Amino acid sequence: MRIAALIFQYSCFAFALFLCYQVGTAIYLQDYKLMDIVSDIGTILICIDLGMFLYFNKSLTALKMKVASQQPAVQVSIIENITRKLGHLGIILIICSWIVPIINS
Repeated sequence: MRIAALIFQYSCFAFALFLCYQVGTAIYLQDYKLMDIVSDIGTILICIDLGMFLYFNKSLTALKMKVASQQPAVQVSIIENITRKLGHLGIILIICSWIVPIINS
């Protein structure tokens, strides 16, 4: 199961890098639709959030096994909080990229 999570984590980061390349190329060549760029940026943020969640989830399970009785609650790091908020922003961007064309038509 750890191997599958690791593969999925690296797949999320690889897909985010691919989408960054795709967005950069589309903007450079000026061949894009705004809502497609918004949707791709939202997907990038979600992929980064998911990859960081898998990374911290792996480290938190190791931490819970070592010192389960010493800490009453697990502290969430600042990076995990930031990526979680960015993931929520990505979801909002994707929803907006679906709703705005429906409203305009």
